[in-house]
Amino acid sequence: MKPLTPKLLKILTFMGLFCLVIPFSIVGIWVHAFNLGDNQAERVSIFNNYFPDFLHGIYSTTLLSLAFCVIAIILSIICLKVSGKLWKILNIAILVISISLFLLNLISMM
Repeated sequence: MKPLTPKLLKILTFMGLFCLVIPFSIVGIWVHAFNLGDNQAERVSIFNNYFPDFLHGIYSTTLLSLAFCVIAIILSIICLKVSGKLWKILNIAILVISISLFLLNLISMM
């Protein structure tokens, strides 16, 4: 197996950032739907309208968000090896935000 080159580590960092955007946008959509609706049923209906039918299950978007958080966590841990202060800060930020969103989603499932 080839060692990871700095260029590949930087590409993986951006992939981790992209994987973080998906759960972050799901939370953003929920906040937006929460502000639009008057009661919980209306808020859930507004939230579900933003997604295709196969993601209308009770935990579908949460599981999708958890999966992308895990991928972002793994990629950012791998990419902590990249040299450069800016890249390390970016990977640490991705790691912290991914873990926070992961825990938020886990708590919301309880």
